[in-house]
Amino acid sequence: MLTRRQFLAGLGAVIATAVLPFAWNDRKALPKDGQPLQKTQTGQVPECDWVLENVTIVDGTGKPGFRGKVGVKGELITAVGEFFTPDGCKVIDGAGLTVAPGFIDIHTHTEDWIYSGQSMAPFLSQGVTTHVGGNCGRSPRDIEGYLKTIRQPAINYGLLVGYRTLREAAMGQRVNQRTSPGELAKMQELLGQAMQSGALGFSTGLEYPPQHLATTDELVELCQVVKEYGGFYATHIRSEYDRVLPALEEAVEIGMRAGVPVQYSHIKAGYRQNWDKFPRLLSILEQASNSGLDITADVYPYTFSSMDVGTAPLRHSISEENMEAAVIHPLVFIASDSGIYEGGRANHPRTYGNYPRVLGRLVREKGLLSLEKAIAKMTSQPAKRLRLCDRGRIGPGCKADLVLFDPQTIMDKATPENPAVFSEGVRQVWVNGSLAWSGGPGVESSNGQAVLLQREKDANGG
Repeated sequence: MLTRRQFLAGLGAVIATAVLPFAWNDRKALPKDGQPLQKTQTGQVPECDWVLENVTIVDGTGKPGFRGKVGVKGELITAVGEFFTPDGCKVIDGAGLTVAPGFIDIHTHTEDWIYSGQSMAPFLSQGVTTHVGGNCGRSPRDIEGYLKTIRQPAINYGLLVGYRTLREAAMGQRVNQRTSPGELAKMQELLGQAMQSGALGFSTGLEYPPQHLATTDELVELCQVVKEYGGFYATHIRSEYDRVLPALEEAVEIGMRAGVPVQYSHIKAGYRQNWDKFPRLLSILEQASNSGLDITADVYPYTFSSMDVGTAPLRHSISEENMEAAVIHPLVFIASDSGIYEGGRANHPRTYGNYPRVLGRLVREKGLLSLEKAIAKMTSQPAKRLRLCDRGRIGPGCKADLVLFDPQTIMDKATPENPAVFSEGVRQVWVNGSLAWSGGPGVESSNGQAVLLQREKDANGG
């Protein structure tokens, strides 16, 4: 068997057809990355329940924003651009404001909060309309049962299935033992059932026991099940600190050998002695991508992790320069890694401030990237990873997940000392065409939908 180093040395010789190609699984033709969606032509009178007028539209593609209208009928966007507003529909004046697709947070730990049926205001107040849970190897055991029994939330919600969850289902609490061939086979069976039920992919938290006992070969075997269903592998890699480079190399190896897309969770090189390794992390990402692997990473816009909160003085284990380099990198998009607890308690300000922090501090104040590029990293890029052809962009036929905000005032207010403080600047949020946020708690609807895996055969009418 090849060693990891030998395997990675041969990456450049791997052709693109050796890995699972990424595709939008939908019958409709979709624009290429970065191209604006089709605008409704002047003179048309679309069907609309309500119309947002006099607004700057940032459509999620990364292209420049433009002035116009957005029309919505039911849960779908029906018109974008310039068109005649039909008689009898509600008109909302968005003068001076910007509308974007609802933000998609691909990395959260909100399973218990969603199940409890409590308020989604901490997320809606940031413009977030979709969450993905089950990250870092921990998830509900019964994906189908979970999604069927939760009270319909105010945001869209999808799940990954976690390695630790599968392991415990197959072998119980024997935390100091590696899996046997029979137990691995049981895990594969359970993983297939979860994917069949709509799980979006498979997650690991290899830095944590007992997940650290998982071998590379074992993970390849599990990821081959994920490949069969068209899902992806989301990994909190084996080390985010001193051994961060070989840990990322292992994730690349797993993706290449299994032929499965890889999502590198909360990219970082923790602690000062590792900060100089960060350019190499980005280089590994680029090399793997250039060799045909569908790999992306996500990042939160803070220089401290949940493990740093509570240290005195506050420990900044992440270099600001490295965090900013991740934010602007084309293979990296935005996610929060947020958790929330009883009474709305948070242990990190990213739970309440992640997305406004990007738009207020990194876009408006620092000018690290354009508003349009930042929005793409919150919308169409995570939507592409999730194979969501009808979310993450503003265009006719897309779901009406929309956030209306003031680009001059949007800003996070949560701090390490007071992490559960609402952000400012988001005026209104719609989820599947229904108003869910209007400047304060108490408005949210129950119009969220389950986000399920879009399988290849679904796109072909099978």
